[in-house]
Amino acid sequence: MDRVKMQQLSAWMGFVGIITIIGGVLSALAGVFAFVIGAIPGIIAIVLGAKLRSAKQYADALLMEEAVEGYSGNFNQFVENLNTYFKIQGILIIISLALGLLGILISLVAGLAFYSFTAF
Repeated sequence: MDRVKMQQLSAWMGFVGIITIIGGVLSALAGVFAFVIGAIPGIIAIVLGAKLRSAKQYADALLMEEAVEGYSGNFNQFVENLNTYFKIQGILIIISLALGLLGILISLVAGLAFYSFTAF
């Protein structure tokens, strides 16, 4: 394990995790006033930030370990938290792309309907 790279990764995971949690809290608070369903993206962001912070803790624990042969429990937890983080992000990206394409499709159909309505 390259200690310097793991330290850099840990530092960035900590920073991005905190910023994600802060943004999620603000988004959730703003979403509560726009009906309760508006808070869902904020709650998801809080979960993502918490997963990154958890992965950071396991990365720090790995850095504190002495030379350990094979995989330790800290490494498995580190990878599991990152796996969950990337899986949720991937699902959100797929949903965003699908909704974007749906929006484009609806806009095209509405535009064609408006054009055909005004053409006569």
